[in-house]
Amino acid sequence: MMKNNQPSQHQTLSHTLVGDRPIGIFDSGVGGLSVLQHIHQLLPHENLLYVADSGHAPYGCKGGAYIEQRSRIITEYLLAQGAKVIVIACNTATASIIEKFRQQYGIPFIGVEPGIKPALALTKNHKIGVMATTGTLSSERYKELSQRFSDSANIYHQACPGLADQVEAGLTEMPETIVLLKKYLSLLTAEQVDTIVLGCTHYSFLVNPIQAIINHSIKLVDTSRAIAEQLIRVLELESLKKKSEGGSILYFTTGSIHNAEVLMSCLLKKKLIVNALP
Repeated sequence: MMKNNQPSQHQTLSHTLVGDRPIGIFDSGVGGLSVLQHIHQLLPHENLLYVADSGHAPYGCKGGAYIEQRSRIITEYLLAQGAKVIVIACNTATASIIEKFRQQYGIPFIGVEPGIKPALALTKNHKIGVMATTGTLSSERYKELSQRFSDSANIYHQACPGLADQVEAGLTEMPETIVLLKKYLSLLTAEQVDTIVLGCTHYSFLVNPIQAIINHSIKLVDTSRAIAEQLIRVLELESLKKKSEGGSILYFTTGSIHNAEVLMSCLLKKKLIVNALP
């Protein structure tokens, strides 16, 4: 069960044991909650800090320098709270800054990327669609990823401007969201793809409307659980796994606290308390 014992805004978390130090998770907004859900499910005793940079979302249409600036501010806040590992639960931010941050900061970073490899294991006709933000698809990291598997399948890249914004606004099943989904999905189904990769953590909250639109024979690939499983491997490899029981989850936002509480509570189906990021 999620716990919400909140510190005051300026309170610093202190942990005497390395394993007790928190795991930091951040995204441009609420999309990374899909990753947090799986992390909490698989690691219920870990202390988690989640930061939604909703005051500066979305990242998908921002430049690399801006994304790096925002990611650095949040990363250094999480490090100040004692984070032992940081999960960048945002495809665009991962593609933009993860390698640089791994070199600059002395802790492990877990990133996310479109699940082309698992899609290859599912496709029958070797036609795979990737739904992602413009920022992710235009990144060198994504280009290298898609080229790596281009000999194994035809990969169709579909930028989805505005889709993450709809999730960020809590409009996951509203008519305007369905219009966008139908537009983007029709371009992929026209290519007869049999597998679609959700290349943005926000899109995990659109699975139901997507499945209502597409043919049921088309498979969806969501890598949120795989990220949590990779986190477990890193924690074990680095001897950072928490030994004691009783984990906590603290939520922060750079946007409206009221809006964040309403939206996050709706997405996670549980009443939450959200703090303003200092």
